[in-house]
Amino acid sequence: MSEQEEIRLFERIRESISEAQRKMVERKAKLGETIIIADANGRPIEIAASEALNLYTKQP
Repeated sequence: MSEQEEIRLFERIRESISEAQRKMVERKAKLGETIIIADANGRPIEIAASEALNLYTKQP
């Protein structure tokens, strides 16, 4: 596998993980559930999935 092929593979993996996470947060938001994320200092915090979904939609 060439270096360029490897770069494309890892990019597809990152995109797939990101898409799966977004879908999970959408599902949890519809069910009114919460999720655990890390704050700026790396400490876990619990927030509403609907709030987390807003964070996903603001990202480029």
